Amino acid sequence: MSDVPNPSAPPIVKRPWLWTLFALIILSIPAAATLAAKLRPHRTNLPHLGKVPAFSLIDQEGHPFDSSELAGKTWVVDFVFTSCPEACPKLSAEMARLQTWLQNRGKDAEIHLLSITVDPEHDTPERLKAYAAGFHADPHLWKFVTGSSKQIEDAVVGGFKISVTKEKDDTPTGFSILHGTHFILIDGAGAIRGFYDASDSLSMERLREHIQIVAGGNS
Repeated sequence: MSDVPNPSAPPIVKRPWLWTLFALIILSIPAAATLAAKLRPHRTNLPHLGKVPAFSLIDQEGHPFDSSELAGKTWVVDFVFTSCPEACPKLSAEMARLQTWLQNRGKDAEIHLLSITVDPEHDTPERLKAYAAGFHADPHLWKFVTGSSKQIEDAVVGGFKISVTKEKDDTPTGFSILHGTHFILIDGAGAIRGFYDASDSLSMERLREHIQIVAGGNS
């Protein structure tokens, strides 16, 4: 038998395990890409609906509160007044549920809640503090603010694009204030990212989803 190698014979693979390893690596790349796509945070492009201008008001503790305190933070704002008989208690109850939801998820340090009175003539810091206590508002998480009529009008109507109308009537207060009943989501740059109907459970669910998206920087 000749010991001369046959040049036409296929080469001898002396390390077959290398080829097996190489094949496994190649085959694993698509699977790894698919898994990474599933684990990657879902991105949703929420609209930019204008920017909130700077404002300076007073919180329920009587301390100055301005928009700079919310810079870099995600926050949700609504509009209430303490003598409101029906709509505002429902709004505040929904905001209280949102507060609990944030606290249960450890998000209360990064998300803030803000309730602005639309009746600054009557809603002093003392009245707002008593009203806030009725909904167990955490003052570090949920602020209630007031100011002069001009400051409130500039912030609510001019800044947040919420209409407010005060009308005389036969109620015990002698007037009614008609105002928007939506929550507004604001990002860390002060941009309005969405309006959410507080009376609609599906809209509130979307708000919770969008809070996480905006706070996570995925918008």
